[in-house]
Amino acid sequence: MDDDFYWKRHPGGPFATLIKVTTTYLHPEAGDLESLQERARDDADDPEMRVFKDELRQAITSPGQVPRGELFSHVVYDDGSPEEFLRRLWRDLYGDEPVAEP
Repeated sequence: MDDDFYWKRHPGGPFATLIKVTTTYLHPEAGDLESLQERARDDADDPEMRVFKDELRQAITSPGQVPRGELFSHVVYDDGSPEEFLRRLWRDLYGDEPVAEP
């Protein structure tokens, strides 16, 4: 079953880190937003979280490029749309920090 994960099938694929990290912490069986928030606060020392943040930025600005079946089949959200989920996730992790880099 674990071999079915997108990031294992396509380790260099687009948004692989976003999908992996989001699935790890926000899968219905994990439901661990608090731990993901802790990692996000310390992302300067965490190369995986720096990639995650960059990919989340890209997903928010170009949501049509995210392999939706891969991300949204593994997380639970009730935001109304995948785009709203991504924007809420940004706010949950990075607060008022602008999505666009300065």
